[in-house]
Amino acid sequence: MPLAYVVLSLVLIGIGLGLVITPASNMIMNSVSRSRQGMISSLTSLERFAPLTIGIAVYNLIFFEGVIRIPASQDIAKTAPTVMKVPVLSAGFDLAFFGSLVIGLVILVLTFITHEEIHPDNRDRPAGEEIPSGML
Repeated sequence: MPLAYVVLSLVLIGIGLGLVITPASNMIMNSVSRSRQGMISSLTSLERFAPLTIGIAVYNLIFFEGVIRIPASQDIAKTAPTVMKVPVLSAGFDLAFFGSLVIGLVILVLTFITHEEIHPDNRDRPAGEEIPSGML
């Protein structure tokens, strides 16, 4: 059961990211003038990949805090978790995925609050010209 929970959670995170990245990139690229789209495209790439790198470290910290503290408080492990058991791993993943859920809900609320502003340079595009969508 915990393995199915982890797999389902990771699949939902992947689908959510896939549904959000392209519209967010389009919204960002259309909100700036054409002369600054190259710079904004690189900043968009940076803002996408820097949190991924930092997030790995942060979620590992949250995971190991869950592995150490939650089982000790529930008498699952009396000593240091040298031999990982399913309840111990599940406690770590529960805490890390709950943090992801909270962050995801905050982002969801922010998406309903924001609105797309199209820069005047991008409103007057010729019919056949493609709108840049950032680095995908």
